[in-house]
Amino acid sequence: MTTRPPEYDRGQSILIIPAAFLILLSLGTITLEAAALHLRQRQLDDLADTVASDAVAVGFDTDAFRSTGRLQIDRGVAAASVPDGVAGSDLPDAAIAAVRVTPGAEPRVEVDLAYEHEWIIGRAIFGASTTLDATGTADLIPSQP
Repeated sequence: MTTRPPEYDRGQSILIIPAAFLILLSLGTITLEAAALHLRQRQLDDLADTVASDAVAVGFDTDAFRSTGRLQIDRGVAAASVPDGVAGSDLPDAAIAAVRVTPGAEPRVEVDLAYEHEWIIGRAIFGASTTLDATGTADLIPSQP
């Protein structure tokens, strides 16, 4: 013989459903925001490395190399190529914080980028946006024939 629950216990489990729905909605929101933030950070890191590599290639001073045999980067040409690289990317509104050219045996270009990431759903929780930063570096290394 089975016993039935008392009448006052009936229907209490239905109160758990709205709470469970809110918990799932909150976890889904956090997951979506974290995934979008991670994606933008990776895109910004890749963009910084790509732009630095392009700046090294474009800024290579061939006249100085032919006359002295030393590897040099023309600072003005390298810095001028960075905005075009950023404008043609998936993040065209990324801000260029700095472009540094370091001379030496293997000259180096470092590019600092910043990006204002707009939150998708969590604006009320996290604020309107957050700033992401990335630094890309590229060395000018001669190839061996």
